[in-house]
Amino acid sequence: MSKNQITLIAKQDDYLTVQFKNNWFQEDVESLADLLFKRLTLIEIQENILGADRENIRFSWSNHYFILNFDCYSQSCWFEGQDQLSTSYLTALHSAING
Repeated sequence: MSKNQITLIAKQDDYLTVQFKNNWFQEDVESLADLLFKRLTLIEIQENILGADRENIRFSWSNHYFILNFDCYSQSCWFEGQDQLSTSYLTALHSAING
């Protein structure tokens, strides 16, 4: 299990970026996602898409649909809306995660 910590969750125009204190690997994605999701209530994981160096977790929260993306090669992590309406709720998601 990863001992990583979140150092920053920043709101961009149409996504939220996440930065972690330490470098991470694909085998850490599950624990990093858990670290982020424990800050939210009543989420429902819809799908986990595993790629060679990228993982995407589709989930619903507060009747909106989002994707949590991890790109292992670039050490990038970000949230995005699955549709335009959900994208407009990224500010609410950002507030809930930073709560």
